[in-house]
Amino acid sequence: MKITMTINNIKNIDYGEITIPIENDIYAVVGNNGTGKSTIMSCLAQLISRHNLGLLRKEDHGEGSYISFETDKNKDVWTCTNNFWRADTFPHTNRFNGTYEGSLFYGMRFIDSKIVDELMQNGKIEKTDIVDADIYIIDHLGEIVYGDKNRYSNLKRLRNKIIRDRLGLRNTPYFIEVNSQLISQYRMSSGECLLVSLLHFIYNSLVRRSLPTNEPILMLIDEIELALHPTAIMNLIKLLEELVESYDNLTVILTSHSPEVIRKIKPRNIFKLETDKSEANSFIVSNPCYPSYAIRDIYTHDGFDYLLLVEDELAKIVVKKALEILELENSRLVNVLPVGGWNNVLKMQFELLNNNILGVGKMVFSILDGDVQSLIKKEHKSLRKLFLPINSIEKYLKKVLIETVDTNIKKKINDIFFNVEPIDNLIREYLDNESSNKSKLGNKYKNDDDGKRFYEIFIKRLNKKQITEQVFILKFYEIIEKYVDFTSFYERLTDELT
Repeated sequence: MKITMTINNIKNIDYGEITIPIENDIYAVVGNNGTGKSTIMSCLAQLISRHNLGLLRKEDHGEGSYISFETDKNKDVWTCTNNFWRADTFPHTNRFNGTYEGSLFYGMRFIDSKIVDELMQNGKIEKTDIVDADIYIIDHLGEIVYGDKNRYSNLKRLRNKIIRDRLGLRNTPYFIEVNSQLISQYRMSSGECLLVSLLHFIYNSLVRRSLPTNEPILMLIDEIELALHPTAIMNLIKLLEELVESYDNLTVILTSHSPEVIRKIKPRNIFKLETDKSEANSFIVSNPCYPSYAIRDIYTHDGFDYLLLVEDELAKIVVKKALEILELENSRLVNVLPVGGWNNVLKMQFELLNNNILGVGKMVFSILDGDVQSLIKKEHKSLRKLFLPINSIEKYLKKVLIETVDTNIKKKINDIFFNVEPIDNLIREYLDNESSNKSKLGNKYKNDDDGKRFYEIFIKRLNKKQITEQVFILKFYEIIEKYVDFTSFYERLTDELT
């Protein structure tokens, strides 16, 4: 399932649209400060709690403000009248089970903080209301923050829901015992507080399976690096990876500036926000996005004589194989870096040259998919670039399997990856889905010209067979190099590097 969210006149977003999968994986929304990451997460949280938009301040929205959520089944439009947000489809709105951990001002973990402080000051929380925290939460909190399961052995929680409701609380508060005194989680560090709330949700909703296992569970985490140190962040990401592996109905969406986090996310799961100067949108979304483009970690390439920027992993493999065949890495250091999307490649090349980031004596040029030559913008015409004899992997796969079928390549793919269930079944399923969506959406239907929808279901089918995308790409190159003429490309690459 995918959901398209449109935001109009909310905080710093005049207008913007983003489509995010609600699938079993970890996704990241990344971008510079002020591009709208936290606003997007806060709006997405409306899918979890219908009251979340009510946490916006008056100055965060105005006349004409709205948020819409659209799936292939229905569309909700939320508007505000007299400081009350309501959907045109209420009560039949898109809704998911889940949790949202955001900033100090909008995160759910801080809603109860004032109430808990007052209750404790007035002695309204009694010792009999408190019990030891569950061992799962104690162990994982200690492991994530300190690498020590026993570090929070004195962690406590409110006994049960009955007491929580009696005290007028929305969430179950936790406490830590220090010098025989109880301190609420809201007085712990912001990182500890965030983790306690997350682990409470994970344990009760996933581990104990209090939520339906046949419905999506959405976990939203906004800018975790603001609250956690780098080691704790990596430990949390490791836990999240284990969770999405164990619970196939879990979707994790997070925002981050952390290079360590971004490098752990699959390029196809990274949504890079960039400010758009056009009147139509406040931001544009780059997806897929490779970590090197998202965080501009170009200094890790220091020491190379040549930096070759390519679009994706298939292009990287083609170029690396060409360098090997032509022996072009002899006596020179060459780095091939996938960036994601031809426009991103050229923008990054322009930035590197314009700011002289690589220094004197270093060469950078782009190698782009063969179908974008006519699309190059004027400001990028003079940049050094080569073109592959094939299109992007998504377009090329769709072309050889569906549009102008290459029987040799199709047979090879079928024999290697679809020896039990023929690939024609997958193609038929894809075409039926496209036909059905076209009937449902009418004029809103967009052709799968870039092949991304076909590629998505293709890779999902391989994943079910325990075949990773990386394994497929390596094999796919071995197949196409027998049927595609790379001679001209090899000659031009040799000229550039010699």
